[in-house]
Amino acid sequence: MQRVILIGLRATGKSSVGRAIARLSGGTFLDLDDAVALAAGSCSAHDAFITLGEPAFRALEAAALGDALRATAHTVIALGGGTPMAPGARAMIDAARGSGWRVVLLDAPDEVLGARIRQSPGTRPSLTGAAPDREVSEIRARRWPTLEGLADAIVATDGRTPSEIAQGIVSAID
Repeated sequence: MQRVILIGLRATGKSSVGRAIARLSGGTFLDLDDAVALAAGSCSAHDAFITLGEPAFRALEAAALGDALRATAHTVIALGGGTPMAPGARAMIDAARGSGWRVVLLDAPDEVLGARIRQSPGTRPSLTGAAPDREVSEIRARRWPTLEGLADAIVATDGRTPSEIAQGIVSAID
């Protein structure tokens, strides 16, 4: 099994799909949000983001990404939605691609992502203060060029279960 890095906007299903890929492939999974929360001494990435503020959170996120990529234990890593924007993260992801990692960008329409965010209030910090649908659109406009530039493949996550999506990814990269 090739090693996989999942990237994408918030609520695209990176954690759920990542767990499913690891199950299907017999690999190990790391949710980078969990690693960041642990490093921050917080119970969640949301709490760490609120407590630390975005610049300190992004620095911690970049450090956690570097640690995860240096570790040989993980075969699937789901990044936080903003991780590729953290200082130095893009270069780390590009270097990982050069050493055999595949980068898969998960995506869904803005209205689907907005609905998913509304269904789990309080689990994802607002980055703009706008309503979820508007915020998704604003964040997409800022991040999409970077995300698309890092991706080896783009996979739609609307209308399919995480297991179905994972099966397609595993089949495509094995």
